[in-house]
Amino acid sequence: MDFLKLLRSLEEFLYELCTWFLFFPRTLYRVIVHPRRMAQYVNTELTQKLERQFDDAISPPMFLMLAVLVAHGVELLMHQTVVGTSDLSRSVLGNEESLLLFRSITFAIWPLVATVHLLRRKRVPMTRESLRRPFFMQCYLTAPFAVALSTSMVFVRLPGQLSTTIGLASSAVAAAWFIAVQAGWLKVALQRSWLNTVLSTLWVFALGTAINVMVGFVLLGS
Repeated sequence: MDFLKLLRSLEEFLYELCTWFLFFPRTLYRVIVHPRRMAQYVNTELTQKLERQFDDAISPPMFLMLAVLVAHGVELLMHQTVVGTSDLSRSVLGNEESLLLFRSITFAIWPLVATVHLLRRKRVPMTRESLRRPFFMQCYLTAPFAVALSTSMVFVRLPGQLSTTIGLASSAVAAAWFIAVQAGWLKVALQRSWLNTVLSTLWVFALGTAINVMVGFVLLGS
């Protein structure tokens, strides 16, 4: 009986894995081309029953984690490895599972900062329920940035001036896209002037970046 349960679990996992190959590039394309529409899509899906939510796409947190996984796959294809320089960094970066979890959390910092900023500006109490909707939207909007930025850093670390230039240019384009998308999202969500929206966008991006830089400094410097 336990063996049959195991087989059914493996069957479900295999099916889910295969759907990722179909829905990940489809969802990525939809987010890049229609970011505002995908944010509204989250609104619609979260009103559905749990088993029907995100039935034609990948759920936002899983989508962000898969984006990190895809970028890590590019890193492995380019024969690059991340090596810790201290006991703490080696324990975090020393195996694939910890490394992917760490990177997923670092990229999730931006959705969390944007969500908290939105709720504070709208004076909405922070609860699990109030955080869920904007955080899910932000996970969708952050995933393309995660793929592009992580992949561009692979090229930056490669030897040669050309690869470094390509990597830096790609990261600049990724950051510009992300900031523009964030500005559009905050403009609709906050209903403020464009000047106020741009300032909020830069604050969210800068604070998320500062937190990640600080975490990286602690990790590598300890």
